[in-house]
Amino acid sequence: MRIETKSYLLLLVLALVYDAMFTFPPVLLHFGINADLLYRFFRPVCDQMDSRSFHIFGYKLAVCSRCASIYYGATLGILLYPVFKSLRDAEIPNLLFLAVPLAALVADFSLDYTDFGRNTFLSRSITGGVFGLSLALFVVPVWVSLFREFKTKRLVQNE
Repeated sequence: MRIETKSYLLLLVLALVYDAMFTFPPVLLHFGINADLLYRFFRPVCDQMDSRSFHIFGYKLAVCSRCASIYYGATLGILLYPVFKSLRDAEIPNLLFLAVPLAALVADFSLDYTDFGRNTFLSRSITGGVFGLSLALFVVPVWVSLFREFKTKRLVQNE
């Protein structure tokens, strides 16, 4: 198996494990198992507001809908990346593919702090998901390139 494929699969597994970590707490709680450690793990990066979170079995995920959508979107983008682009192609797309979704996410976030309006559960989820998808366009080629470069340097050092 080529280094590009191995490194891609490692990234995909890490993304899936990360998603499972914030998705699994409601399942644990449903079966009467304490999930406080997982909720505490995500507390520094997310407000975890009940009203802004997806729920499973009546229990909220360990992150809000915006964060969950970013993470799920990134994982979906990682999963779909090889369908649209070769793992051997390390070219990073135009920064507009990241800047535009980021600007939409920031604008949506800012609505709660301005008099222009309020963001909604749906707007938080959509802007988060689109940003996550676009993030994968940058993360995958950088990740694969790092592993390729590491392997190349290791081979040179062993000669």
